[in-house]
Amino acid sequence: MINLLPPETKRELRAARSNTLLVRYNFFLLGALVFMMVAIGIVYVYLTNTKANAELTINENKAKVAGYATVEAQAKEFRTNLQTAKQILDQEINYTKVVLEFAALMPPGTILETLALDSATFGTPTTLNAKAKDYASALALKDSFQKSELFTNVHFQSIAGGGADAGYPISVSLNVTIKKDAAK
Repeated sequence: MINLLPPETKRELRAARSNTLLVRYNFFLLGALVFMMVAIGIVYVYLTNTKANAELTINENKAKVAGYATVEAQAKEFRTNLQTAKQILDQEINYTKVVLEFAALMPPGTILETLALDSATFGTPTTLNAKAKDYASALALKDSFQKSELFTNVHFQSIAGGGADAGYPISVSLNVTIKKDAAK
């Protein structure tokens, strides 16, 4: 095929085709731009609604937390009361247990004349006054106290015979140290 069109017309035809293609590209670009703007608008509306819902939820939760403030204060007070009670119970001395252990350690033929227990007695040297029927019972008393886990540093302070009590004529005075953990 022979092209008989003049060169000027050929150029104008090529320019017309290029212009048509450029117009199509411009319309396509404009459509893409409109689509992007609509998409951005939809996302903006969605995020705004989500933000409003989140703020509403935050405000509701703050109101609920304010309602639980009294419960939290009560729990804190209860916790401090428990700690105080624990400290008190940790320092508690069970005198009954100590007295029963004393009674279990007493050999036959001996009695305690005096026994004074208080919190200062534990861990410090103490004098115990006892009475015995004979010297063997007095020695058995000292041996029983020495073998016990309740006492340390057990030794005689004095042993005297011929007391006024006919049933227990021997007076015994013992120096002992009651262990601190004896009443726990």
